[in-house]
Amino acid sequence: MFAIMYICAFFCSVSQLKIVPLLSLIGENLAIDLGQIGWLMSVFTIAGIALAIPAGGLTGRFGPKKVFLAVMIITIVGNIVGALGLDNYGVLLFSRILEGCGFAMAPVAGMVLINMWYPDKNTGLFIGVFLTFAAVASVVILNIAVPIATAFGMASVWWFTALGAAIFTGLFWVIVKVPGLQAAPQGQADEAPQALGKPNLMRVLTCGPVLCLGLAQLVVGFFVYFYMNNYPQIFSAVYNLDIQTANFYGSLNGLWGIPGCIFGGLLIDKLGKKGAPKLDLLCFACMFVTAMITTGLNENLYIVHTILTAVFPCFVLSAGNILAPQVVREPQDIGYSLGTVGLFYNIGIFIGSPIVLNAVQATGNWDMVSIILAAVSAFGFIVILVYMALVHKQDASIKNPAKASEVN
Repeated sequence: MFAIMYICAFFCSVSQLKIVPLLSLIGENLAIDLGQIGWLMSVFTIAGIALAIPAGGLTGRFGPKKVFLAVMIITIVGNIVGALGLDNYGVLLFSRILEGCGFAMAPVAGMVLINMWYPDKNTGLFIGVFLTFAAVASVVILNIAVPIATAFGMASVWWFTALGAAIFTGLFWVIVKVPGLQAAPQGQADEAPQALGKPNLMRVLTCGPVLCLGLAQLVVGFFVYFYMNNYPQIFSAVYNLDIQTANFYGSLNGLWGIPGCIFGGLLIDKLGKKGAPKLDLLCFACMFVTAMITTGLNENLYIVHTILTAVFPCFVLSAGNILAPQVVREPQDIGYSLGTVGLFYNIGIFIGSPIVLNAVQATGNWDMVSIILAAVSAFGFIVILVYMALVHKQDASIKNPAKASEVN
C-alpha cells in the first residue's frame, strides 16, 4: 500500500517537473519569454498555497483515501488538458493549476496514511522516505522527457504522465485500505477528539516558532525548486552544455535529494528539538556559499554543486516537518502546524523561479542567481536564530508558568 501511494505521489511530482527539460522547446513553440516560462513552473503551486492549510481539514472530513483519489483524478485531467493545449499558453497555464492540486493535497493525505498505518512506531523514517517522491521524479523525468518527446512528440510526455497516474490511481482505489481508527498526527497516541479539544488555526498562526519554521521552509522551497526547475537552463546558458547533458546534470539534484531526505529524517530524530535548529544554521550557511558559486563553477564542480544544492535543503525540509508538531501550544493543533509550514513552503516554490528569472532577464546577467539565492539563504539563517530564541523562551515559560503569557 505504501509503494502504491508513493508512486501516485511520484506521478504528481512528474506532473510538476515534466516541463523542466522541455522549457526551450516550449518557449520556442509558444514564443514566450523567460518570465512567462517561470510562471508555467510556479503557477503549479497556486493550489498548494490555497489548499495547504485546508488540506488537513478536508482529509479529516472525507478521509485520506477519498482525498487522494480526488486529487489524482484532477492530476490526470490536468495532464490531458495540457496535452491538448500545448499550442496555447493560456490553456497550458490552466492545466498547470489543475495538476498542482495533486501536488498540494497528496503529501498531506500521504502523511496521514503513514500515521494511520504505523500508529505505534516512529514515523520519521517513513515520512523521510515519502518525502523523496519529488527527488525521484526529478531524476526520472529529466532523463526521459527529451527522448520521449523526440521519439513521439512533445505531447507524449503529458500522455505518459496521465496514463501512469491513471494506472496507479486505479491500483490505489482497489488495494489501499484505511484503518478504521484514525491515528493522531505525527505518531501521537490515539485520543478521542473531544479529549483534545478543537484545533485552533489562529493559535497556530500566532505561534512564533511555527511561523519561523514556516519562513525557513519558504527559503527551502525558493532555493531547492529554483535549482530543480532551472538547473538545465543554467548549465545550458552559463556553461554552454548541450540540452541532454544539461538535463543529466540537472537530474542529479533530485538524485542526491533522495538520500538527503531519508538521512535528514533519521538525523533530526537523533538530534532532537534542541540539536535540529543548530543543524539548520549550518545548512543555511552552506546554502549561502553554494548559491554564491553557482555561476563560477568549473567542470570538476558540476556534480559537487548538485549535491550541495540538494542535501542541505533536504535536511531543513525534514526538520521543519518534524519540529512543527513539537512547538505548537496544543496537541490538537498539529495538523494546522504542518499545514502552515506547507503553506510557506509552497509560497517559496511559487515565487522563486519568477523572481530570479525576471531579474536575470532584466539585467541580462545570470549572476543574479547567485546574488538572490545567497540573500534568501542568509534570511533563512536569521529566521532560525529567531526561532531558537523563541523556543528558549517557550521552554522557560513551561518551567515558570507565570511567564507563559509573554511567549507568542
